Amino acid sequence: MFDLSEKIKDTINDEISPFLRQLNKRKKWNNESKENLKILIQILERKKYKFFIGHPSRYHLTKIGDSCLYDVPTYRKGVLAEFRGKRIRLICISSGRYDRHLMAGIVSETPISKIKIKKKIQYVFPDIGDHEIVYIGRRYMLINSKGHSPIELFQGSFDSIDLDSCDLILLDGKECCPIAIFQQVSEKVFIGSLININYKISFSSVREAVTGMAKLNRKYTHEILNN
Repeated sequence: MFDLSEKIKDTINDEISPFLRQLNKRKKWNNESKENLKILIQILERKKYKFFIGHPSRYHLTKIGDSCLYDVPTYRKGVLAEFRGKRIRLICISSGRYDRHLMAGIVSETPISKIKIKKKIQYVFPDIGDHEIVYIGRRYMLINSKGHSPIELFQGSFDSIDLDSCDLILLDGKECCPIAIFQQVSEKVFIGSLININYKISFSSVREAVTGMAKLNRKYTHEILNN
């Protein structure tokens, strides 16, 4: 899928173009239209176009003969991943009630000024002082609360976590602040809650605790931003 703003008008004039024009100006679906579509598909197959199924709201093509160009980002995933860094032509060859049958093929390299490169996010963790790291990933860090250094609720805050109320603290490197605390009941029981939210969840391992609470925090943050 891609955003409508990324859709580029198909201005290419080649052996495919006449059949697209014929299909787009048709008044009804007759034998001539069927023959034009048959020849079009044969040409696309010869040119190694890739067939896939997509929804019109995702690829912005609705009827048979519709086409557009699209600059595929270098970080593209999914069905168009093989076209990364290329400008492709997308063509609708069949329309159903919900989905469309589409074919995609390379027409050129993406112009240098149009190349889309994913920006790398830099994660920064708050100062943990004399607390020990229990787990660290790219975005999240779990520390124990056995040290004495204060862990501020957010950068520049006058408030900090009550270290006596928890055994472990989960830090988010994207937000550079703590997002959750845990009480370790036993080797395989961790009771966690988000900062300032009195809703506790039980986990059976450190990895499960980090993953589960991080997911819950993302969901909670999304709900706040959309209300």
